[in-house]
Amino acid sequence: MIDSKHSGFSSCETNSYVTRETSVSITTTERHQQKQFPDPNQSSKSHKHRKRPWKKLLWVKQDYADNYTDTSFLSQLKRNSTVVTYSYWRLFRDFSLIGMHLSVIMSVILVFYGIYALNWDPVRPTIVSTITTFVGFVIYALTLKIRRNRELINLQRRKIEQLSKHRSVSPFSRPNSPLSQSSTDTLDGNLNNVNNRNVSRHDLNLEKYLTEPSPPDHFGTFKSSLLILLHLLTLSPVLKSLTNSSASDSIWAISAWLCFLNMLFNDYVIDFPRVSRVSSLNSVDDQDLLKRKYKSSNLSKNIALSNAIVLASRLNSNLSAFCYILFSIEVCGLFPIFNNFTRRCQFWKFHTIQLASIVFGVDYSMYRIFGLGWMACWVCLQLLIVVAGPFYFLALQKYKDELQGPWDTAHPVVKSF
Repeated sequence: MIDSKHSGFSSCETNSYVTRETSVSITTTERHQQKQFPDPNQSSKSHKHRKRPWKKLLWVKQDYADNYTDTSFLSQLKRNSTVVTYSYWRLFRDFSLIGMHLSVIMSVILVFYGIYALNWDPVRPTIVSTITTFVGFVIYALTLKIRRNRELINLQRRKIEQLSKHRSVSPFSRPNSPLSQSSTDTLDGNLNNVNNRNVSRHDLNLEKYLTEPSPPDHFGTFKSSLLILLHLLTLSPVLKSLTNSSASDSIWAISAWLCFLNMLFNDYVIDFPRVSRVSSLNSVDDQDLLKRKYKSSNLSKNIALSNAIVLASRLNSNLSAFCYILFSIEVCGLFPIFNNFTRRCQFWKFHTIQLASIVFGVDYSMYRIFGLGWMACWVCLQLLIVVAGPFYFLALQKYKDELQGPWDTAHPVVKSF
């Protein structure tokens, strides 16, 4: 009985073990078949769920939502890479240009007040400004001629160096060349003539590469100045009676707005572009630096001329209107050009002399005309701009946050019909 029972139990275990083995073998064969012959439906589903990597391109349709932000979105972000750290004394020098231009505008107003209310002789300030303008023109012409000749000499020297380098790397100058022995004597014999011809030819071509403008023609400048004076003298009666039908309060308001616009749109040039061809490492044939020449704006000068015409229309005589307009043209039109030229040439001591002369001259005139109180208010305004302005600018620098990234820029395609 016991043996039969044990034999029956062992037979059951054997049957269950066989069924397990067969099921395992079936599953392994199914997996092997699935690996060899995959289901096409499952492969297409997995291919659909597989997304392409995200790209930082706005014009490409991608498998992501519009508000999706990838982890590599800010990987190439740059902060404040071009921010310049300023010093106080550099800002003090830059803000002093604003104070100088305010003094120039105030000098024109003071001369008008002296002619209009204090019965000044209009010829005296005009003579002083004319003599100063003539001296400045002489300095401008001589300095420009010297700098232009110096730049031309440096360009000639650099061109000769380029020609000599080109000759040194030529195949005729190689010692192992079979033509070197036969052509050396010929090259040495004609070297002077060839160099002279090259230099003389490039002297004419180098004129267009000079960054300094040509010196003004003295006769042409004198003729143009004389024509302007004659036209201004002819139009003085018309300009004097230009605003007879307007009230004086309207004229003062218009003049105040014109002075404000003149100060706002003035060309405060701080850093002039350095366009010297000699300091460049490029060859003389490049055209890049020629496009960087400094060009000034004449908007503030036109506004200053309009202000002078408006104020001259309230004067008593034609001579007063003529002298005042001429004085305004010389002070507000020609003096800023000359000052920019001296700073471009880096004549810093001469610029300091001009700045001190115009500022202290206007302060002294304010004291003589309006008294100590108005002069103190004017000096406080200048100190607020020149001294406190740089501190305020430096305080604002810590809030500057400049972001830069390598985004792909889109170039529109314009089709012409």
